[in-house]
Amino acid sequence: MGAQIPSEAGDFGQLLEAVSTPAELRELLHADGVDDKVIVEFVRAAGVDEVLDRIFGLMGSRFVPEKAGGGAGSVQWNVKTPDGTRTYHLDIADGRAAGGRGAPAKPTVTLGVSLVSLLRLCTGELNGVTGVMTGKIKISGDMMFGAKMQSWFDYS
Repeated sequence: MGAQIPSEAGDFGQLLEAVSTPAELRELLHADGVDDKVIVEFVRAAGVDEVLDRIFGLMGSRFVPEKAGGGAGSVQWNVKTPDGTRTYHLDIADGRAAGGRGAPAKPTVTLGVSLVSLLRLCTGELNGVTGVMTGKIKISGDMMFGAKMQSWFDYS
């Protein structure tokens, strides 16, 4: 049986706090009655910054250094939310990845994405290359780095 849609924003916030893997996030996004509009409403009610802080805080835990083969760089994420664009970064270096608020000093690649597309990208449902080709992801800077980067994470 699938997950049930949370009845209140606080419930969504509690569910989000329990999410630690892309598979758990996928289950939350596919709960009965959840569509893109519901996702946006609950993220807004739970707190856009809190949700994005959680997502970018977890990115580093899903990084697989062996897959990166020494690849390093900084990604600037411009995330379009119902409360305006939020800028986050993901720094990849020395076999680690760490994300947080704000722009990196010198981004290798910059990605523009909606909140819903970001969540789908983080679950592995949205392929980065497909996202760029369909306009769901805007990219500038080192496009090859951006294309390779998605394969450096564990989406299970």
